[in-house]
Amino acid sequence: MKRKRKNGQAIVELALVFPFFLLIIIGGIIDFGFAFYNFITLQQLANDTAQWAAERSITSDGEISNFVNSKKPSWWKGTFTMYEVQRPYLSDNSRMVKIQLGYDSPTYTPFYQTMLQGTTGDTSIKLVAYAAYKEPKIVKSR
Repeated sequence: MKRKRKNGQAIVELALVFPFFLLIIIGGIIDFGFAFYNFITLQQLANDTAQWAAERSITSDGEISNFVNSKKPSWWKGTFTMYEVQRPYLSDNSRMVKIQLGYDSPTYTPFYQTMLQGTTGDTSIKLVAYAAYKEPKIVKSR
């Protein structure tokens, strides 16, 4: 007995499954695009802070924390962390300022929130940026 061929079965299956694939792809572009943008912003903030602290020979972590928080973008709603500032001496007896900043970049699509919650226990993407700047011997005013 011959079976009848079912025309259009593949297109119906594609119509049912395609929106889920599209959601995953577009959601990934959105979430990881925001995370990349936040990482670039975090790295620039660490660079600017290290340079500012080194050029002014700032030794107070409180002053550095105030500077970082004043420059932090207002749209950041995730957890922002400034880790301990290090000031090691170099071989030529000069000092260096080392800054480490962290930010938990939130995800916006439910698929990636669920995936991250299941794998890491948190719905955000953890970002960390480092910067080091040597204290100059002579500071010229700009």
